[in-house]
Amino acid sequence: MNAEAVLDALSQVLAPGSDESIVALGYVKDIDAGDAPSFRVEFPGPLTPARQGIEARCREALGEAGAGAQVRIESRIPATFAGTEGKPSLAPGVKNFVAIGSGKGGVGKSTVAINVAIGLAKAGAKVGLLDADVYGPSVPLLLDVSQQAYMEELQLRQQEEPAPAGQPPRLFPYEKYGIKAMSMGFLVPPEQAAIWRGPMVHSALTQLLRDVEWGELDYLILDLPPGTGDVQLSLGQAIPLAGAAIVCTPQPVALADARKALGMLRKTETECLGMVQNMAYHACEKCGHEDDVFGQRGAEDAASEWGIPFLGSLPLDREVRISGDQGRPVLAREEGGPIADALWNVVDRLTTVLASKVRARPRTLPISRS
Repeated sequence: MNAEAVLDALSQVLAPGSDESIVALGYVKDIDAGDAPSFRVEFPGPLTPARQGIEARCREALGEAGAGAQVRIESRIPATFAGTEGKPSLAPGVKNFVAIGSGKGGVGKSTVAINVAIGLAKAGAKVGLLDADVYGPSVPLLLDVSQQAYMEELQLRQQEEPAPAGQPPRLFPYEKYGIKAMSMGFLVPPEQAAIWRGPMVHSALTQLLRDVEWGELDYLILDLPPGTGDVQLSLGQAIPLAGAAIVCTPQPVALADARKALGMLRKTETECLGMVQNMAYHACEKCGHEDDVFGQRGAEDAASEWGIPFLGSLPLDREVRISGDQGRPVLAREEGGPIADALWNVVDRLTTVLASKVRARPRTLPISRS
């Protein structure tokens, strides 16, 4: 079996999170042809369950030669940078800053963001999650971490890893489910409202990016507030965003605001990584009938019309709500199932699109931590 025959056979194998084959995307490398061919499949992202299962599909595509084939499945997480040459980064240890936003509140943006972060971590990536919604932080509830619990953990970390003499105490993220998370909700009491104007918001976000000990991360997921306000503008100025994904329901009223969010991304020259359609349908637990509560294919059709990738559909399901209320998001659990599969599909598609946006790293400017 020569190399051309190997490639022809593997052209039948679609890459998880893509409508193209692993050959078309350039994932197949180092082919050594023969009766027992060997090659490796290198994914530009962490090894999600679907990517880990690609070996069996490759062997099946190779037919008789597949039984003795030596197949290596590998992961390489590239650094993606966007924006202008020389844009500073307040967190230089982060390879990829990925924002999850929405035009309208209540569409499940934070639920998607936290599950994407946990999924990436479970697949082997180093991941952080920044709750950038300073007015209505959701991450403390979704992780079941109170302000008191965070402050107690922070004091222990500060004692174990004190700051150098003359420096303020170090600020550490909270680590749970394999991710490093930070939120204004960890720093202020839950009953205290953040009544801040733009400059205060910018200052708070700068502190959360610059002063938190994020370390080396493959991805920092940014859970944005809904809308097109000060937070989005501040982040666009503060860090080299790799791009942003938009979460939306199929309902026209949500799509109208999603269009505005996309317009803001384009005006600020931020890559739109695609659209996630949440609450796409509800499946009856007894009979399995699917009811399109908020309409059919609204976000999927809009993504096609607007020329942006479609990252997948998620159901409206009680289990998602229960998991969030209990502080144990769906992908933090060991069980699989249709909802987990749908979320993994979003992770696959998001990282595939992100890898296609890889650019040369811009020269960064020094940022003082004082």
